[in-house]
Amino acid sequence: MTQKTILKGRLNGAQRTRLKSLLDMMYRPAELAEVVNFKVRQVYRVYVPLGCPNKRDEHNHLWINGKAFREWYYETYLRTQLKADEAYCLTCLRGRKIIDGQEKIKNGLIYIQSNCPECGRVLTRIVGSERCRRDQS
Repeated sequence: MTQKTILKGRLNGAQRTRLKSLLDMMYRPAELAEVVNFKVRQVYRVYVPLGCPNKRDEHNHLWINGKAFREWYYETYLRTQLKADEAYCLTCLRGRKIIDGQEKIKNGLIYIQSNCPECGRVLTRIVGSERCRRDQS
């Protein structure tokens, strides 16, 4: 059984949205980091060693094409697809099976809570809302 490699350098939702604003032009690492809102060192420590498309000029300065970076990011950091009986564990960074889940309702959201079978962290999966239940009735 092969273990899936956990990649560092994942962007949060707001940062992934900002990736869409990258143009088909060359960016310095500082410019790229400013547009997407992450630290410059993340480019050198994470993305370049993972194979981010880049070029170096005659002065050995690093340049990254915005469109190529966006496409590379989406190919490298695939979204996790969860099954209906799984929730995402933020400690293990994997989808884990919901065991003995308890359905709860808070602020109109219906969710299932259980514990991660590997690390014990509380897992939460939103399954619907009270509004949807009322509309279906």
